[in-house]
Amino acid sequence: MVLLRIPGARLQLSSMIPSRGEPPKNRNRGTPGILLKLFQVALYIPIQVAFIPLVIVGLVDAIFKEIIIGRRLDVSFTAIKALQYRWIMHYFDNRPDPISVAFTKKLPCESHYGLWSTFGALIISQRLFGLTTTFGRVAEPGKETPVSTAGSRVLMFDAIVEKYVDDVEQIVIPGAGFDLVALHFTKAKNTAVFELDQTGTLQVKLETLKKAGIAHDWITYVPVDYSTESWTEKLLAAGFDKTKKTLFLWQSVSLFLEAGTVKKTLREMAGLCPGGSIIAQDLYSKAFISGETSRIVKRSLRMLDKMGEPWRFGVDMSDDPESAVESFLEECGLRMTEYFQFGEKLGIEPIYCVVEAETLDHV
Repeated sequence: MVLLRIPGARLQLSSMIPSRGEPPKNRNRGTPGILLKLFQVALYIPIQVAFIPLVIVGLVDAIFKEIIIGRRLDVSFTAIKALQYRWIMHYFDNRPDPISVAFTKKLPCESHYGLWSTFGALIISQRLFGLTTTFGRVAEPGKETPVSTAGSRVLMFDAIVEKYVDDVEQIVIPGAGFDLVALHFTKAKNTAVFELDQTGTLQVKLETLKKAGIAHDWITYVPVDYSTESWTEKLLAAGFDKTKKTLFLWQSVSLFLEAGTVKKTLREMAGLCPGGSIIAQDLYSKAFISGETSRIVKRSLRMLDKMGEPWRFGVDMSDDPESAVESFLEECGLRMTEYFQFGEKLGIEPIYCVVEAETLDHV
């Protein structure tokens, strides 16, 4: 069960998201529980050993497709990684997503085989005899770590879209990448949907949707060369209506931008739509993007630097993070209405939050 903290209320995300049900949980305590875990691990080991040759081939295939082909196609490396989280959550029974699986199979810069060879032994072990790992469960709300943030983030943004899809007239997803959340929740809805991204990434996405036979004709895709074009002008030219209530969904984009660009973009979003429109986004702490919070995060940071997609922007959350985020949004002409801080119950330095903010009436 995942809960979204709202001022004065709590929203159960599990009631809003279709689920296959949680994987079996070991509720035993003490010696019986330890023995069961040891038995499950003993069964898992020979399966993993059998997978080793497949893993080697799969990793070679994955590296070639993600790095070599991805660069040839001018596709964002992080757009590929975001899709992987959805694939993993599907096969570990945290979030059914056959659309993302079908998309992955046809995506030229991702290896479905590579993912299966890497995680197959764990998937089989979970399904056959209940072995659970961090991949097979979503962190309890408020107990997310730098490693377990991704799954909770996916479910939270799913819930935000489902929450507002019948309340707004337009949904805009800047930097959508290979995320297919709009396909899950907006089909047959009376809502105009716009996705924006770099020309190369968006072209590959459209070609892959076609190859996979995934219907997407109700979504307007807007390619943008951010170095030479105005994304707001491109959006307006694509049919966006400034008079209609809108939901902007800005997920895991701001950390790759400079602070000035983040503020400018949020102000542009606020200026594009009437008061009462919603901007939902995530924000990372300065400590997180510097790699101070975890050795795993620091390794990820070095890898992204090498791929030419470094983290740049974070909010100083070292002292009263909720007030710091609220003040930042106010600078951008927004009023924060909801705030959820990941890892809040762990007593660790704040790393990440998801917020919703309302646009104000234009004077």
